[in-house]
Amino acid sequence: MAQALGVTFRAAPLLWLALAAPAALLLLAARERRRRELARRLVSERLRGVANPARVLRPWLIALAVLAAAVALAGPQRGVTVMPVETRELNRVIIIDVSLSMAAEDVGTSRLDAAKAIAKRVIEAHSGRIGLVVFENGADVVSPLTSDGEAVAALVDSLQPGEVSLPGSDVAAGLNAALKLLDADPRQRGDVVLISDGEDQVGRANDAVAKLRARGVAVSAIAVGTTRGATIPNPEGGGPLRDDSGQIVTTWAHPDALELIAQRTGGRFFDNPFGEHALDALAESGGGATRKKNVEIPVDRYQWPLGAAFALLMLGSLANRGAE
Repeated sequence: MAQALGVTFRAAPLLWLALAAPAALLLLAARERRRRELARRLVSERLRGVANPARVLRPWLIALAVLAAAVALAGPQRGVTVMPVETRELNRVIIIDVSLSMAAEDVGTSRLDAAKAIAKRVIEAHSGRIGLVVFENGADVVSPLTSDGEAVAALVDSLQPGEVSLPGSDVAAGLNAALKLLDADPRQRGDVVLISDGEDQVGRANDAVAKLRARGVAVSAIAVGTTRGATIPNPEGGGPLRDDSGQIVTTWAHPDALELIAQRTGGRFFDNPFGEHALDALAESGGGATRKKNVEIPVDRYQWPLGAAFALLMLGSLANRGAE
């Protein structure tokens, strides 16, 4: 019958509570019959007063009130209201280079500290789910795709040079790890943000870029560091880092390599974007594109049976007036 009337219930199992209505009817009817018998036996005719003829309806009124309350608890719904909803359906993976070259201090601070500040700006501006990958000569997934941007930002803060404990720099390792994260949710659009100084000592980036391009994943590349060259602080202290022959190691940023990755995948390229609005275009490409759709939301009608239950209880109370 409910379906014929177009009524659905948010919590249909609660309709079992309606079985309390016939139980209440039997209990109240038996109690009313017992009350009349006692009145006739123990109360004199002169003290009984005028009987209320509506009192006989009281068990039925209370039982119907219980039934209406059970229906209200089940959450009846009838009809729908259409609401426009904007959805941002973009998964984004941030890749941060944590190789030792990122410890070079040629951008007013270490390259890694600058990269972390940039990554947190990207996270703050992004409205969809976000993941985090770091790489040296290998890659680690620091955070899978999540809607908790604050947690990912906290993980970014904890990054240190040499995080992966695999000395070297393999951009392809980071790109492949990011692609695996995006492939875990193939129905959603996704993109990648690569933050690095561009050094790539392995040279496998072309293969990874081809996979991303075939998948339709854009890689926006952010270069951090200068082409003038800088020394790398020794993580164990004692001056700049030296190679096996005792020569001081110098690192140069390679923005051209990162720009090529962005061009080949349809992403954007940024060179040391430290200005306040330098990343606005990236924020728009990740979080600004929205999809509007209309969502039908069922309309709650619990007010009707709840109001009926209240009215029936009041009528039951009135029917109790003038009791013998």
